[in-house]
Amino acid sequence: MKPAKTFAEIALAYHDAIHAARRASVDAEPEAQLTTPVGELLKAVAQHAGLGEIEPIREARLVGVRPDLAIAHVYKGNRRLQGYVELKKPELPVDTSLWSGRNLIQWDKLKLQAEVLIICNGRSARLYFNGEPVGEDATLPYQNPQAWDAGGLMTLLRRFLEAKPRPITSVPELSRRLALRTAELRDRLLTLLDDKTTDEAGELARSAYGAWKQYIHPHASAKDFADGISQVVAYGMVLAVLTGSQVDKDDDGIVSVHEAQSAIREQSPVMAAAFAPLLDQPDLHDAVRVELGALETLLSAVNAEKIRESRDVRGEPWMYFYEDFLSVYDPEERKQAGVYYTPTAVVNAMVKMVEHLLIERFDLRLGFADSKVVTLDPATGTGTFPLAVLDAAAARAKLVRGKAGPLQAGEHLSKNLIGFELLPGPYAVAHLRLSERLREITKTNLPVQVVLTDTLEDPVGAETQMFLFGDGRVLAQEQNRAKRIKAERKVTVVIGNPPYRRVKGDIEGRGSGGWVLTGPVPGRKKGGSLFGDVLDVAREHTIFSHQSALYNLYVYFWRWAIWKAFEAHGDEQAVVSFITASSWLTGPGFVGLRKLVRELADSVWVIDLGGDNRGASPEDNVFAIETPVAVVTLVRDGATNKKKPADVFYQRVEGSHDTKIGFMEALGKQDNPFEQGWVRASEDWMAPLVPNTGDAMWNSLPALADVFPWQQPGPMHSRSWPISPLPGILSQRWQRFVSSGIADRPGLYVTPASGRNITTRVPGFARLIDLNADAQHESIVRFGYRALDRQWTFDDPRLAKTESPSLWRARSVNQVFLVSLMTFPFSAGPCLIASAHVPDKHYFNGRGGKDILPLYRDAKAEEPNITRGLLTKLGRQLNRPAPKPEALAAYVYAVLSSPRYQERFVEALKTPGPRVPMTADAALWDEAVALGTWLLWLHTYAERLQDKAKGRGRYVPFVPGLDWHEPVRTMPETSKDISYDPEARVLSVGDGRVGGVAPEVWDFEVSGMPVVKKWLAYRTKKGAGRATSSDNALDHIRPTAWADEWNDELLELLRVLTLTVEKHPEQALLVDRICDGPLIPASELPKPKDAERKPPKGE
Repeated sequence: MKPAKTFAEIALAYHDAIHAARRASVDAEPEAQLTTPVGELLKAVAQHAGLGEIEPIREARLVGVRPDLAIAHVYKGNRRLQGYVELKKPELPVDTSLWSGRNLIQWDKLKLQAEVLIICNGRSARLYFNGEPVGEDATLPYQNPQAWDAGGLMTLLRRFLEAKPRPITSVPELSRRLALRTAELRDRLLTLLDDKTTDEAGELARSAYGAWKQYIHPHASAKDFADGISQVVAYGMVLAVLTGSQVDKDDDGIVSVHEAQSAIREQSPVMAAAFAPLLDQPDLHDAVRVELGALETLLSAVNAEKIRESRDVRGEPWMYFYEDFLSVYDPEERKQAGVYYTPTAVVNAMVKMVEHLLIERFDLRLGFADSKVVTLDPATGTGTFPLAVLDAAAARAKLVRGKAGPLQAGEHLSKNLIGFELLPGPYAVAHLRLSERLREITKTNLPVQVVLTDTLEDPVGAETQMFLFGDGRVLAQEQNRAKRIKAERKVTVVIGNPPYRRVKGDIEGRGSGGWVLTGPVPGRKKGGSLFGDVLDVAREHTIFSHQSALYNLYVYFWRWAIWKAFEAHGDEQAVVSFITASSWLTGPGFVGLRKLVRELADSVWVIDLGGDNRGASPEDNVFAIETPVAVVTLVRDGATNKKKPADVFYQRVEGSHDTKIGFMEALGKQDNPFEQGWVRASEDWMAPLVPNTGDAMWNSLPALADVFPWQQPGPMHSRSWPISPLPGILSQRWQRFVSSGIADRPGLYVTPASGRNITTRVPGFARLIDLNADAQHESIVRFGYRALDRQWTFDDPRLAKTESPSLWRARSVNQVFLVSLMTFPFSAGPCLIASAHVPDKHYFNGRGGKDILPLYRDAKAEEPNITRGLLTKLGRQLNRPAPKPEALAAYVYAVLSSPRYQERFVEALKTPGPRVPMTADAALWDEAVALGTWLLWLHTYAERLQDKAKGRGRYVPFVPGLDWHEPVRTMPETSKDISYDPEARVLSVGDGRVGGVAPEVWDFEVSGMPVVKKWLAYRTKKGAGRATSSDNALDHIRPTAWADEWNDELLELLRVLTLTVEKHPEQALLVDRICDGPLIPASELPKPKDAERKPPKGE
């Protein structure tokens, strides 16, 4: 459109432009044809109406949705983002209540994010505030421009340009709305950082990224940078509007980003300096002007007084601020960063425990307020733990010294209370919260020691040189300050909730573990890293698969804290108290960490809060996570005797979430939280930090691991497409994979961050990247995927993350794979299950570890996986020849596969590791062997231990009345299409019906996993597990019709379970008779040698 002088000319120009665009772009999106004409129309009308200059900006970005235009308003010399325009084809009404389908989905996002929005279809326009229509629709000169009246559009534009965001009056509202605008800035920066961006703004963005790495995060990825600087700007502006006075210097009603930076320079120079990479380059600043403008507009609507007065039903509002922010901004980052709100009751209890130790054990009467006490939270998040320490210190100082006590202690606290934080967002919130709280306590402005740093980075590397100036110098000073604290500052207390996240040992970057993993330790003459102290012991005493659990951030933080408190500064009194994942209390891979704790501490106090929501017995957690947690407090009195293991005291808190929180609340109010309820754990150097839950009888029994000494994790594919209930589906997936282009192949393969990929060389196989479209797949073989669920997989190690080659080499028609839970607790059901085929790592109940116990170590079935001398010793005890390996396996299976075994030993089995009641009664032995042999034959679907003369034929026996009544004509879409009628005893599979199914069969579970339901779920169109949400094209290749072979396989499963549950009464009685009769103690049986526990060597 050419510049026009009158509304008539504007109308004519628009009419001509829009119809010319439609004629010239027959195949283009109708909305795209409107972009330029509508933008020019709005611009021209605003100018001629005296509303100021507006600038339509294309490709506006909101979270998950892109309006066609953003509108910047220039009025009286000031420029700000005002709102958005969404364009629709002329045939679609501007009344969004009439929308459906894709448009309605888009509207649901737009109305939450675009507070001021115009919907325009080229013919008319409607204004919306926060999703609600405002005023009358405005007609556009789409037809008959000569008769067009500009009044309607002028009114709409005036309302649009005068609109202000809804005032922000509460902390939760601020967190949500801020998250949306911050995410827009992040996404815009990521686009500019893309290597394909060759314009000047892209180059400047990459330059800013380089500056960020130089001064703030040396190993930051592009996403780290976009995340970090977006949050720095957002939270810096929050700091400004909440704590500054006269932030809006030009009094235009808008707090600009430059005004905010200027306002926080004095109170938070590091935050202000961190703005620099984005703001010091005008062209880059201009490239993100829409997103910055949205932040400016939003934060100018903050009512600071109302915010300070706001309340949250969950507790102190700022405590939840960053958690709420991340849940909108990036839910996955919220999980991975470990930034979980620690319940106040837990925090206060931990602080109370440490304070009691400081006062009573270290004779520091003021506790945290003592001038000699230095407290450090190495992963402070939003400052929850330091805030609780401040409150405890103030209360103690007042109790001891009177009302002036807190003021006297305040100066010490401002210097001696330190928080390290890696993420700029929570760093800013922690800075704000602690500053305000310290000001309330001391009635004066004192600095707070919140440091922006990666705790786990090298504390002894060369300091950043100070030839820099301005913001660069400020940021360099912060890095150097962090290093000096890590290397030189003695600490009395390390307390907090460090992040839990598994990481690869060979990665670098934010939160990777860095120096703790490989760095030299100051003052150490023999070399070796901090992590090496833990890993070396694990390598000596456990197998490789157990060691992988050590590569977790919480382990790195434990090791760092132990070093900082107990090793870095001599034999000082110190306390370390963390709430972390509890896996290290009992896990076999953590023997080195437990040994280190017993060496360097004098006392260890464990509060096991449980909370495993993924295991056999789901349990409430004090966090909204699935990982069980524990509070562990380590105390060092000074010059600790490393030859005497620390005393370990333990409490287990069970029950609901509220019960556990109530326990911690009560503990935090006790005068002496160490007075009662504690039970001593083992003094063995590497033993679990949990007391054995079994009684003397249980502990006298031989461990299952000492009967079958070689235990092996099953194969773990870490991708779902190489496994299927139908072999034909695997063939289709393979063909799709090898016919794909090289560029697509890594994604189809599901390439992990480390480990095998399509270029990995596996002996005896071509690289996956080198395969042609006609490459044939390896054999497709039966695979034990889940308990009693036989599926199929490729006999191809290239497709597995860990293929457990020793298990595949040991396959034979004589092999039986026994599967248990060796490192996890059980719930109701069998504690041992069998498979004729190599079982998946998670075969037992959807989780697992080193749980596979093959009967034989070799394919020839010449070398049983039984402790040497055990069979002979059993024969002597039973006064008969040594039993065969199959007989011992059958005996063990008869006992441990009985639900009665789990019921009888439910308490003892809370400590992982089943034990075997080994009868000394020959008659009971024979009875158990006979029953166990039949059960093994049955549970391997009659593929093992066949003996026709004894009723163990080639097929699973029929069960009268258990059969198909109606065929499956329509394959079930999901598990919702599967149901069971216990009164009719009918199982419905889509429109198919199976009769004669007992309720006990439908309800049969293996430690929480419903066997029939899970089996059927994998045979729906949608599938089960990770494949249901996968965007991998190979996972989308699934059965579309019920396979005929599944008719027989389902009946076989139901028959196996029917016959199994029918034997349960007999089996339970046998278990009780064995356990109540004479037993052979473990002390009279041989123990396996280390060599017997190792996997067989390959040929």
